[in-house]
Amino acid sequence: MIKRKSFDTIIPLTLGLILATILLIPQFQIKAGVNLSDTPFHFNRFFDIAEQFRNHNFSYFQMNYGFGQTGRVVNALYGPFFSYILGFLLFITGSWFKFQVLTTYIVFLVGSYGMYQLNLKLKTSRVTATIITLLFLTTGYVSSWTSSNSFSTWGGILIPFVLIEAIDLVNNDEGKFNWVGLGTIVAVVAQVHLLTTVLCVLTLIPFFVYGLYQSNHKKMLWLTLLKAIALFMVLTANIWGTFALLYSTNHVSATFAYPLTSTAITVGLVSVWNTILDSIIVLFFVQLCYVVTNFKESKLNNLFTIEGLIFLFLSSQLFPWSIIENRFPILKSTFQFPNRLTTVAYPLLFAAIGITISELSKKYDRNIVNLARLALVGIILSNLSANYLFTDHRVKENSIGEVTLQKYIDDHISMPSEYLPIQKDMPSDEIHNNEANIINPNVNKNFNKEVLKSGRLKLNWYSKKKEVILLPIFMYHQSELQFNNKKLDPNVNPIGMPFVMSEVGKNTAILSFKTPGWLTILLTISLISWFGVITLKIMSKFSKSFNMENLTLSKRKKV
Repeated sequence: MIKRKSFDTIIPLTLGLILATILLIPQFQIKAGVNLSDTPFHFNRFFDIAEQFRNHNFSYFQMNYGFGQTGRVVNALYGPFFSYILGFLLFITGSWFKFQVLTTYIVFLVGSYGMYQLNLKLKTSRVTATIITLLFLTTGYVSSWTSSNSFSTWGGILIPFVLIEAIDLVNNDEGKFNWVGLGTIVAVVAQVHLLTTVLCVLTLIPFFVYGLYQSNHKKMLWLTLLKAIALFMVLTANIWGTFALLYSTNHVSATFAYPLTSTAITVGLVSVWNTILDSIIVLFFVQLCYVVTNFKESKLNNLFTIEGLIFLFLSSQLFPWSIIENRFPILKSTFQFPNRLTTVAYPLLFAAIGITISELSKKYDRNIVNLARLALVGIILSNLSANYLFTDHRVKENSIGEVTLQKYIDDHISMPSEYLPIQKDMPSDEIHNNEANIINPNVNKNFNKEVLKSGRLKLNWYSKKKEVILLPIFMYHQSELQFNNKKLDPNVNPIGMPFVMSEVGKNTAILSFKTPGWLTILLTISLISWFGVITLKIMSKFSKSFNMENLTLSKRKKV
């Protein structure tokens, strides 16, 4: 039993290592970091955390090192705890190249392990689980990490773990399921990528409704769900507490608006975040045909397939996104990319295909099953080849060379329009194009910036005359500004940058962020809860291993 469990760990990890290595070959050849579409934004986030570790000077809210040292709030609203994990990894690796290589391996190892375990949960064979896992790794956001650095990838690799818990919602015993596992994994997703959390909830609803419909213990099922929700709320207290604080007291700008019609998936020559190979579409069509003609075979196959196809349809240009975005323009900035729905659609549909192959193996000759597997291998090779060529082109086109961490940040100051303390309603493109929002390096160099203890940001500059100047920092309702040793409540421009009356000679401004006591309590509760959950999980693992060893020894003694 122990050997089998080890084998089921080794297989997916090996698959992840192989796939990651193949897609990393272009980067290994240049031995340098690459600047991809989402790299500047996320590297500024992680650089800020890495510098916090390096300087032993921590600030949960105020960004004092990344984003042009402007004191804006980003990480506290975007995957807060996970930002600290990746920031620490950047700190210990010390280079963009090593960091990108390490994160790529983590993406593929986690994604491979989760998808493989999902297939085993669905009782597919190891061979089928291997093939389905390879399909998952070479399609969509997972494979596009090396060519985009899109953070939806990290949410996407966690979806299989969510689906593992979703299965128990359907196959619940007396209205009970692993509420600790469900609450924890959704909380993990929230600490990584908030929008993926919303997709997880939407994915889980049909599973719960179906489980509730067929359950004879509906009350118990509801109570168990409430316990999962309560655990989730405790583990994510830092997130919803931060949103409650900032959005109730500030007019926070939305994320940048994108036309939904242009970000829905379409057929292309590669299966990445916004395109899909026609062979994958054919595969999904065959899966639909099988489910329609064999709908009595498996309730899980029906559920996985139908829900997966709905998400796939919604993610595509077949859905009338032009009508939707005209009627609900807010979706262009809150939802942004319909293709994000594939992070749910692909694992659902691939898992369903695994179920179908398992059913075929029970009803037909082995040659039929092997032929189906061979066809899937062909699609995998086609996927991998296209993705490799695409990644090779992107990597060689966007090499940043052997630059230091600081040099890259200085050359790629990320100034996104989101999360700014705007003073009035402004469309995201207007914020983005506002000259004051783009911290001009020629202007910014006139200010000497220094990070003080307790996460405060100090600005020094010299003025030849008494004049009103705009400081290259952002102020929220919770921000405090000390100017020339006096506390100041300054006027700010439309995007939250303060004006001060500069004195002749040297001037000093110190920016700080005051965290209310109740939020500090929530942050502490969240941290303690995570420590408790992780400790209990480790103890449970050791307990199971200990009991297994004792059982094995007792059997040997009897023999």
